[in-house]
Amino acid sequence: MNLFLLPEQVEQVQWPANDPRAHHLKKVLHAQDGDLIDFGVVNGPRGKGSVQWEKSGGVNLFLKWKEPHPGDLLPVSLLVGLSRPQTCRKVIEQASTLGVSELIFFRAEKSEASYTESSLWDEEWHRLLIKGAEQAFSCHLPHCKKVNSLEIAIQSSSFSTNLLALDVYEAIQALSEAGQPNNKNTLLAVGPERGWSQSERELLREQEFTLCHMGQRVLRVETAVVASLGYLSANYWPGRGWKGE
Repeated sequence: MNLFLLPEQVEQVQWPANDPRAHHLKKVLHAQDGDLIDFGVVNGPRGKGSVQWEKSGGVNLFLKWKEPHPGDLLPVSLLVGLSRPQTCRKVIEQASTLGVSELIFFRAEKSEASYTESSLWDEEWHRLLIKGAEQAFSCHLPHCKKVNSLEIAIQSSSFSTNLLALDVYEAIQALSEAGQPNNKNTLLAVGPERGWSQSERELLREQEFTLCHMGQRVLRVETAVVASLGYLSANYWPGRGWKGE
């Protein structure tokens, strides 16, 4: 991780020796007394924490905060068909690292019913969002939720301008041709591991999504997410015409 995210702004934190974060400080970062470590508050400011080790192996950190930094999330909403929990874990963490604004999982027609009952959707998903943001040296987390169908996912997204759906079988053009946002937000839909049903394809077309591909190879869900977000992200980097906040 590149910074530690906290739920609220405080002046001091104390971690016991058996806390994974204390272990990371000692064994990975090799932090010594007086070293300054990067911290952040979820959707708030970044700052520095001064390290003070205890004889017990625990650590005290004394924090000084800066002004909240500007939002760095991309104007991209990602819809993903529910897949195996281990796949969804990868998607959550990587999408958070890449900086999507929204992450909406939906029960697709080819999703297994048991996927909705995974313990992932209790509290683990939020820890994965934090882990992804910590890796990205960011304090900003995507909005994340789980809904019961593709139709509800589309309706519940706050983005509705550049509508794209990945589909290697019936795509009409490449993502590189369809994914030029031209200062617009993007709603990207990715099917579950078994792909779209025909009725879901019809719904996507009715909603004016462009079916697009990334070549002839069939990709895993997590690979398709990372590859497509990597491409779309570049369209919003400075110098590419995007005038974000």
